[in-house]
Amino acid sequence: MAPLRDLPLEDGRRGLLRWIGQARPQGSVNNQVTVVFDGHPDHFGSTAMAGQAGPQGEIKVIFSDGCSADDKIKRMVEEMPARQNCVVVTDDKDIFLYARSLGARVMSVPAFTGRDTKSFVSAKARQESGGKNISLSRQEKINQELRSFWLKEK
Repeated sequence: MAPLRDLPLEDGRRGLLRWIGQARPQGSVNNQVTVVFDGHPDHFGSTAMAGQAGPQGEIKVIFSDGCSADDKIKRMVEEMPARQNCVVVTDDKDIFLYARSLGARVMSVPAFTGRDTKSFVSAKARQESGGKNISLSRQEKINQELRSFWLKEK
């Protein structure tokens, strides 16, 4: 998703998980979500990301650990017993065609997000801010400060 690409890796990953947890683009709470990231879970403090819970339930986070995320996704689809019940969300043409050839349903990222992926911030908000955005980690710090002040949380 374009707005997350410009963020530091950790912020982008957390932002994606937070967005999935809040927006629930998978629809029903019964639809399990698995996100595959490149790398090993010990890098970038990523072990804390495993099992992110949202209002809809748990988001399963898998790291490719020794292979590419593309290869991991392909293997996961190959090993899936009911591929027709799986939806692979990707903008990678190779993964898209491969998953579809195995009988999995495929969807582009813009179709999954159900919106223009360039507009996480409304046009009005972007105009009011002069087009400036702050990082997700900075947003979280501001939210913590506001909760501390207004809700007397520590």
